[in-house]
Amino acid sequence: MENHRARPALAASVVSLLATLCALALGSAIHATGAAAQGPPPPPPLRVFLDCPSGGCDRDFLITDLPFALWTQDRLDADVHLLVTRIGTPAGGSEFTMGFIGQRRFAGRVDTLVTFVPPNTSDDTRRREIARVAKIGLLRYAARLPGQERFSVVYAAPLTSAPASGAAGADDPWNLWVYRARVNANGSAESRESDYELGASLSASRTAEVWKLDFSVENEYRANRYELSDSTERRFIRRSFDASFRAVRSLSRHWSVGTRVASEQSDFRNLDASAELDLSAEYNYFPWAEATSRQLIALVAVGARYNDYAEVTIRDLTTELRPIARAIIAGESRQAWGTVDASLRYARYLHDSETYSISFNGRTSLRLSRGLSLDLRGEAAKVNDQLYLPRGDATDEEVLTRQRSLATAFRLNGSIGLSFTFGSIFNSIVNPRLDELR
Repeated sequence: MENHRARPALAASVVSLLATLCALALGSAIHATGAAAQGPPPPPPLRVFLDCPSGGCDRDFLITDLPFALWTQDRLDADVHLLVTRIGTPAGGSEFTMGFIGQRRFAGRVDTLVTFVPPNTSDDTRRREIARVAKIGLLRYAARLPGQERFSVVYAAPLTSAPASGAAGADDPWNLWVYRARVNANGSAESRESDYELGASLSASRTAEVWKLDFSVENEYRANRYELSDSTERRFIRRSFDASFRAVRSLSRHWSVGTRVASEQSDFRNLDASAELDLSAEYNYFPWAEATSRQLIALVAVGARYNDYAEVTIRDLTTELRPIARAIIAGESRQAWGTVDASLRYARYLHDSETYSISFNGRTSLRLSRGLSLDLRGEAAKVNDQLYLPRGDATDEEVLTRQRSLATAFRLNGSIGLSFTFGSIFNSIVNPRLDELR
């Protein structure tokens, strides 16, 4: 009997709660309508579409830090298409190129600003710098709309009267050299399986207008343990070591030449030791100053490679010295309509015309129409230059645990995707509540 009496009371409580919520919502709507009717409508905001294909932009921060802009979901609805591209600097920082492309009422206006973010910069510092430059670039457009009286310009004067100077004129005790050291360890364990990996690397680089020098060395150690159904254990260890030095000289706005020396040890590739030396030349159809937005390069390298194998190879060799040549054609374009990145690579041992590999890989992100984008990624390779393969077939355990490279005539991988966004064309509200429950 008590349960029957409780149900009407519970139902009445639910109805009362729903009525209260509806009253609050209706009251808010009436209040908003009344407030809008009391004064003149606000000036039309500047519509901006953020396009940051290379990453590094915090969209939510830009929305809150640039309140004069209304951020659209599609570029066709925007007054300004803000295209942000990024390229890494030799010191480990980033160079952001920000293009402000006028559309609709501002069609034909285009501005470009560049900013540098030093290495080891926090995410907050990076996003504030991007926002600062975005404000400067968007001011030209926002000032031509009603409401420009709300803007003011603040200039932070330098503490000294000495002119600013770049890296070339700075007192740099490191002489443009940048060093990086890294050590890492990771692992996981279950009742019948465990693995861990240790790694260390060291690199040094110096980049100037004419010369670029790079040196790197890296070492990795991987161990895996498996307990089989008969309670026996199997352990597998894979080691690798790589070292390389490269020197590149810029000859002009388009031409560069260089040389590279490299050494390698790899259990996976059956190499006890290897060494390689090559000379190369590169031509970029576009000036290198435009590298953040577009590149079209042709590269040729000729050299020799010496291999000392851990096991006798499929050609009954334990060591060999072979001449090798490479050719690469690669292009990249980051524009308002999307991004295209593709390369064609050819490598061949000169002692035997049958030992070669040729590969093509590409990545495309295209905006087909309002709200519709097409993403394509793929790689296709013809492989016939695995001179390092050991004689004999790999065991089932080696195949399953990827302990050694396997013979193959080709490599293929790819993906395709379509995305379509529709609904409200604006996105200027930041509300991260309960995002962790996604």
